[in-house]
Amino acid sequence: MIKYELKKADNLEDGCRNLYEIVSLLRSPEGCPWDRVQTNKSATESLIDEAYEYLDGAIKNDVPSMREEIGDVLINVFMNLYINEENGDFKPEDALNEVCEKLLRRHPHVFGDLHTKNDKEALSLWNSVKENIEGKKTREDDFFEHIPSSIPPLEEAYEIQKKLKKVGFDWEDVEGVLGKVKEELEEVEEAIEEKDDDHIEEEIGDLLFAVVNLARFLKIRPNTAMMRANKKVRSRFQQLFDICKEKKIPLDKEHVKEMNDVWEAVKEREHSAI
Repeated sequence: MIKYELKKADNLEDGCRNLYEIVSLLRSPEGCPWDRVQTNKSATESLIDEAYEYLDGAIKNDVPSMREEIGDVLINVFMNLYINEENGDFKPEDALNEVCEKLLRRHPHVFGDLHTKNDKEALSLWNSVKENIEGKKTREDDFFEHIPSSIPPLEEAYEIQKKLKKVGFDWEDVEGVLGKVKEELEEVEEAIEEKDDDHIEEEIGDLLFAVVNLARFLKIRPNTAMMRANKKVRSRFQQLFDICKEKKIPLDKEHVKEMNDVWEAVKEREHSAI
């Protein structure tokens, strides 16, 4: 047993110190077996999960949830930092010093004499410093060098399209993107008629890529839009489930009509509440 008494912080520095100390105790020989076996990979996977939970709270504007989930994000950030310190890779202050120096260097319009008129100019200046001062230029033989290989496919499509836009390979207006979505949908229908599973899979991939392009063109993160759609369906079907349970309507193919009626009633109730 580790004797530890939390002294609640009233400033950011003490709060960070408390969390890092607790993480170090959890990783110690007397700590938690589960925490001791965590790796950078597992902690980062948890970090991604917690970031999405924070995003969920942000979408709902649920402040208590956001406060809790950003804390969970920090647990995994600090876990990664401690693992790197344990391994002798670097100290937390090394990473913090490096990122602070980078922020100062890449914002000469804030911490220097340069000026920018808008967010686009600021981003252009950021990239200019990154490439011309830091020397972080894209390899000439790999156009997509900076897109992580582990990124989820939906986000990868989004990042690929952003790279294409930077060199002018993009649609001129939303009508062109919509036309492409419709074209890909027609090709999916043709593949279905052919009853060729491999071709169907290929065309559905093209359709998804076109839909992601539409989202990007309209300045919408496809992953966030997909999260909203998933949560809406889950919420509606949970209501359907509760109603069917109350009315003793079985959830099976023989009662699909009744289920559809309940589904439409749930949707109507949602629309009336808006």
